[in-house]
Amino acid sequence: MQNFETLKSLLSSPKRIVITAHANPDGDALGSSLGLYHYLKQLGHRITVIMPTEIPDFLSWMKDYDQVLVYENTRLFSSNIVKEAEIIFSLDYNSLSRTELMRSVLKESTAFKVMIDHHLDPDDFCQAVLSDTTASSTCQLVYEFIEMMGDATLFNKDILNALYVGILTDTGGFRYATSSRLFNIVASMLEYGIDNNKLSDLVFNAYTVKSFNLLAYCISECLEIMEDCNTGIIALSQADHKKYNIQRGDLEGVVNFILKIQKIRCAVLITERREIVKLSMRSKGDFSVQEICANYFNGGGHKNASGGAMKKPLKFVVNTFKELIQTEYKAELTKDVVLEF
Repeated sequence: MQNFETLKSLLSSPKRIVITAHANPDGDALGSSLGLYHYLKQLGHRITVIMPTEIPDFLSWMKDYDQVLVYENTRLFSSNIVKEAEIIFSLDYNSLSRTELMRSVLKESTAFKVMIDHHLDPDDFCQAVLSDTTASSTCQLVYEFIEMMGDATLFNKDILNALYVGILTDTGGFRYATSSRLFNIVASMLEYGIDNNKLSDLVFNAYTVKSFNLLAYCISECLEIMEDCNTGIIALSQADHKKYNIQRGDLEGVVNFILKIQKIRCAVLITERREIVKLSMRSKGDFSVQEICANYFNGGGHKNASGGAMKKPLKFVVNTFKELIQTEYKAELTKDVVLEF
């Protein structure tokens, strides 16, 4: 970790600390933030977790979920806390642009900034950096950071439950981005006594009637299969958002259902917002949706899970995606995949 000794020295005495993650936080963003929060509390620091935008309701069971500030709802109050911070942790994002409304106040802060992240090509805005694209999740890296600090004896269920959430969500229940290193960490978590069955149930079986009906609508009415390209698309308009009163978190995991279809290797959920159209992409095997998001949709992420956006009409974005798949990626998506065990 770059400048680890400097950070360790700073953390040796109580500090005012802010923990941040990216806008529209997911399980890894919230899990890594709360896991780090529960660890730093034991060291006597004064800590505030601030998310740029609303956090998903399906994770409301997490310990101290209700202590997290939402910047878009508390701008003045949260800005003052950021300005007073001595250390700022940037978790699960590699560019200040991913914090949206918080970008300016974070950029102007004179605090010592720390990045812990697993996305490609991190920007240079932090003094201490733990960046590893081979890690399954930022939660995995927070676990390793605590070990690096020599504080493995401080692990408790509050820390490990939070970190396990991010590992579960970013690996899709251990279906991708896994490694022997990750499973060794998970084994140590299980030995400590965390309940895999309970946590998996809370994370993956958390649909409300509303969100389940929305999923049914997406699959039955909005799903389009490009059979000649092994690709599936779900596109939702602003009218759909209004009709189903879609809120943050309601579409969690929808794009993953497309990959359950035999032969589908690329899936995308395209959603029209007020001023922007967002894309959430997933893939199987070696096909990289990260490349598509980074090169064409002002985004990025991981090889098999990425996102992007365009300030264009929904129809334009859908057609742009289809044309790219047909002209640039069809051959790769339809080549025979040899499975060896």
